Amino acid sequence: MRPWLKEVKSFIFSYHFSNGLRTTISVVVPSLICLSIDEPITGITISTGALCAALADQPGTVIHKRNGAFITLLLLFITALGTGLCAPYPFLMVPWIMGCCFVYSMLLVYGNRGGNIGVACLLVMIIILGEPPQNTMTSLYETGLIVLGGLWHGLLALLLWQIRPYLNVQQALGECIVETARYLELRAGFYVKGADIDGIYKSVLEQQVLVSEKQEAVRELLLKRRSAQQGTSSISKSMVLIFLDMVDLQEHIMASQIDYKALQQSFKDGDILEEVRKLVLEFVQELSDIGVAVMAGRRSMPKANLRHDIEKVQRAVAEIRKTLPTLRERTTRLFPLNTILANLGDMAERIYNLHRLTRLERVKDTALDQRLELSRFTTSQRYDLETFRNNLTFKSHIFRHAVRVSLATVAGYLLGMALHLDRIYWILLTIVVILKPGFGLTKSRSYQRLVGTVIGAFFALAVLLLIKSPPAIFTIMLFCILGAYTFMTYQYTVSVIFTTPFVIFLLHFLHPADLQYATARVLDTFIGGGLAFIANLTLWPSWEHKYLSSYMQKMVQSNKAYFQQVMLLYTGQQMAIVDYKLARKESYVNTANLTAAFQRMLSEPKSKQKNTSRMYHFVVLNHTLSSRIAALAAYGLGHGVRFPRPEYQLISRHLLQYLDQIIALTAEPDIVLPELPASIEAFETLDIRLESLIQQRQSEINEGKGETALRDEMLETKQVRDALHAVLGVLRDMKKALTGG
Repeated sequence: MRPWLKEVKSFIFSYHFSNGLRTTISVVVPSLICLSIDEPITGITISTGALCAALADQPGTVIHKRNGAFITLLLLFITALGTGLCAPYPFLMVPWIMGCCFVYSMLLVYGNRGGNIGVACLLVMIIILGEPPQNTMTSLYETGLIVLGGLWHGLLALLLWQIRPYLNVQQALGECIVETARYLELRAGFYVKGADIDGIYKSVLEQQVLVSEKQEAVRELLLKRRSAQQGTSSISKSMVLIFLDMVDLQEHIMASQIDYKALQQSFKDGDILEEVRKLVLEFVQELSDIGVAVMAGRRSMPKANLRHDIEKVQRAVAEIRKTLPTLRERTTRLFPLNTILANLGDMAERIYNLHRLTRLERVKDTALDQRLELSRFTTSQRYDLETFRNNLTFKSHIFRHAVRVSLATVAGYLLGMALHLDRIYWILLTIVVILKPGFGLTKSRSYQRLVGTVIGAFFALAVLLLIKSPPAIFTIMLFCILGAYTFMTYQYTVSVIFTTPFVIFLLHFLHPADLQYATARVLDTFIGGGLAFIANLTLWPSWEHKYLSSYMQKMVQSNKAYFQQVMLLYTGQQMAIVDYKLARKESYVNTANLTAAFQRMLSEPKSKQKNTSRMYHFVVLNHTLSSRIAALAAYGLGHGVRFPRPEYQLISRHLLQYLDQIIALTAEPDIVLPELPASIEAFETLDIRLESLIQQRQSEINEGKGETALRDEMLETKQVRDALHAVLGVLRDMKKALTGG
């Protein structure tokens, strides 16, 4: 399939498009019905309620969706009625705006669901302020229509859920698979001759953040649903199995981490690296196909014979082996390639299994591991007043954000009144949409909204000047509505490009004044964006460098726990599978959190960026550390430790000492710590043992012996020894990055 066609299919089957289509239907249908009976204002008011309810409607379990819908309707009622009653009186409107903005912005303490409910309520307040009711009865009437619109959206969402109960889960899971395929595709760049290794690392780290977000979304949707005993059908079971396999597959992808600069130097004169890259891209293709199939709720079939293609590359490696005369040369140069191919072999089996799971093959016969307590892998969100009260302090960045939003919106309202602007609501809408808790996101949103508004306004103006047919303009407006809601959580600039002409066309039908509304929207956007930017820059800003040490500490602590669990395999102790997977999850989540925080810091003013190069080096080293631990885990779980050595336990203790010192340095950078030995006797003993095994194996080869237990022990010892040496090297570099040594 052509790449662009696959992208189109992926987009059409995605949550973004289906959510945009559902929202468009819920918003447009009331307006069309009321327009047919010559009541356009009534239809628009009902559509407003449907739009706000749609914004607050987040994917989740049935209980969360139901409770969220009830709370949304209640708050919409209070907000619409209060705004309608206060709108004619500016002296009442100022405290009402301030109170609503503060309370609804504080709902971010309850996560994305709470934050979106808050945005929906603020949107109702702003829309009513744009067309304030004339009296109390009108206010009650419009409030009732808005609640009716929210109920209509709820009924539509419930109907669609009954038809496709697994749609949101399938879309989230499919997107997770597609983004994982993209992550693997970026890593394939490491095998390109002369590649910019540092640049690829940057792209890989950014993509890892996205993969982690997608995995967390699937956990919340799928595992909570499963642990609540909802949806125990074969489809639900297959999705759980697919997700568990995907997380394991992500670990295998990370386990392929090696010294790519050394690899490129070692094989710069041959074509073997290009063959490996092409092989990896075939894995990418298969994963992408599986992701699209899961999103669409369809079956997938393998298109490539991955086993055969791996064997082709193995034969190429065997040809290289013939040119290396000694066992030592073969072991040193070819070991990284053999490790990569062995890892790809394990990945191929998982990919074939994923194909089977999409076809529901052997799902009934496959039992979920009862040791996995799925609910422990999800994040609990407390929805109580205590959580709200605990954040009513300037120590809370959400509290500071709520204060900023309140002051900025009141300033926008008063400025609009002072300048006698016709429609102040667009200024307030711009402030509410742009202003985010972090400076970096506010900055990017400001730029995106300004660019999107200007482009959208020019497009709307061109349409109104060139097209005079109302049905044609209305048809274009429908496409703009679909585009606006489809891209709202996907590509914000594109969403604004569609939103601006949609609003201008709507105002054109209600109050024809083509050029006036197009230019007014641009002016209002500049005013609102400027106020939001100034507020986030001056009113108790939250700079990322203040929080990075906390992210770093959590990251290293989680990697320590991950390493401890993995080393149980090598020290003869019993590993609890649920503890291991929880430790792995925390490691990946905290690594993504640190990377995301660092990326946000880079978007802040230069004066607020502290130790940028050292921090980036630390982030890359941490990713490498996670990959080294993943390599130990993949080998230990996939092949087993047949030849355990007493040195492994001593080395493990030594490495944990390094991790403890790194944790201490992230908490107190100036702390003085005792110097750890550059090497320990256990490493030297292990090196001596490996050297002895190589010599003995060379003697076996000279005697014509094939695969023997000695050969297996030599390969396992080298695998583990190299992995432990690699972990030690990364930890030393991490400590140097923190101390400046």
